[in-house]
Amino acid sequence: MSAANLYRQHAAAQRAAANKESLPRRRQQHVRSAERWDEMAQAAEETDRRAAVNEAEKRERPYHQTLRYGNGG
Repeated sequence: MSAANLYRQHAAAQRAAANKESLPRRRQQHVRSAERWDEMAQAAEETDRRAAVNEAEKRERPYHQTLRYGNGG
């Protein structure tokens, strides 16, 4: 299971807890927690996307072509 999926599960659990909560402040705590879990899931998805792009670039270009030399060559 990916980190993003795990975070989405935590967000769903917090929303479920918010729906069951009778105290307004506690309910709001659960809602805010769910929002944070969703933000972390989005960040994890972006990290996964960037890693996939980087991996694709590595496959397309041999290592020696990624090196930079100070003399322009």
